[in-house]
Amino acid sequence: MDKMERMTPKERLDAVVKGKLPDRVPVHDVSCITVAKAMGYVWKDVRYDAKKLAGLAIEYNRKTGSDFCFGALETPSMFMDLPGMEISQPDDNYGNVLNSYFTEPEDIDSKELYDPYDLKESEWLRKGIVDTIIAVREINDTGALTSGWSWGPITTAGFLRGVETFLMDTVLEPELAHKVMKKSTALVDGVMRIGSEGGDYIWLPDPTASGTVINAQTFDEFCAPYLSKTVKDWKADLKVPVIYHVCGDTIPVMKEIVATGVDVLSLDHAVDIAEARSIVGNDFTLFGNVHPITTLWNGTPADIRRESLECIQKAGLNGRFILSGGCEVTRDTSIENVRAMVDAGKSHKYKG
Repeated sequence: MDKMERMTPKERLDAVVKGKLPDRVPVHDVSCITVAKAMGYVWKDVRYDAKKLAGLAIEYNRKTGSDFCFGALETPSMFMDLPGMEISQPDDNYGNVLNSYFTEPEDIDSKELYDPYDLKESEWLRKGIVDTIIAVREINDTGALTSGWSWGPITTAGFLRGVETFLMDTVLEPELAHKVMKKSTALVDGVMRIGSEGGDYIWLPDPTASGTVINAQTFDEFCAPYLSKTVKDWKADLKVPVIYHVCGDTIPVMKEIVATGVDVLSLDHAVDIAEARSIVGNDFTLFGNVHPITTLWNGTPADIRRESLECIQKAGLNGRFILSGGCEVTRDTSIENVRAMVDAGKSHKYKG
């Protein structure tokens, strides 16, 4: 924590989600694999080295000054403990899920998912995700906030069934789609709880929930019921706020997202942040949305400061706002540029 500031990062987050005025705009850098590249490492050499990744995350946070310390995770590991799942592992980027688990409709009833709480059944989950989350928390002495992580329910359903097949199921075989959602939500719940114990907030990316992919009716029927109950349970049991990130244009489903009870909506750069504020009103917290490529990666510090302050002017004057990139920071983005965004947020003080 900066000794010159009135609030700690934890106090600042608490203020913005409860509608109290913070001392300044909080900033989240959403730097994942960027952390390894910026600190001089190739991803293949550290993707399963929890202690190394934790150390890099803390060192990176010291350099950027962000309110949040976000470790790099090998996110496809959430599915590597499922028999038959194929995952590519490029040297310099995350792996990719190459096939589905519920290939045939009958698989949905006959195949079980692994138990995230069972050490033997969840070996890869722990190697690629949970161990790093816990290691960051154990050595974090910066005051920056740490989180649990899981893919969101409908995105997980897409990984398990195949996105296109799952979306077809929602139209042609809705009962099957609901079965997949029940199983995916149970997995998400377990993964998140394991990594969130002792954390400060929940980070829940759910790109398939985007208005670019589904419409409001599909969100209401196949996403909202599962997301709402899970979020309610997490907030009751873990007592931390939920930040929900959705890629693409969320304007078509924004009212539906807010109704699920998430505390913060992280906006992709594709969203007009002023329009988003007009939709959600002044009693909900928005998060975003400096362009991660045009500005954060390819812009100058002056460009970044200008767009950051524009985001604050459009959506953050009421204090219900967290400044960030509009999706994950690309892996080649410089520390200097991330720092420029952080400094812009820190420069906007609230009077109260």
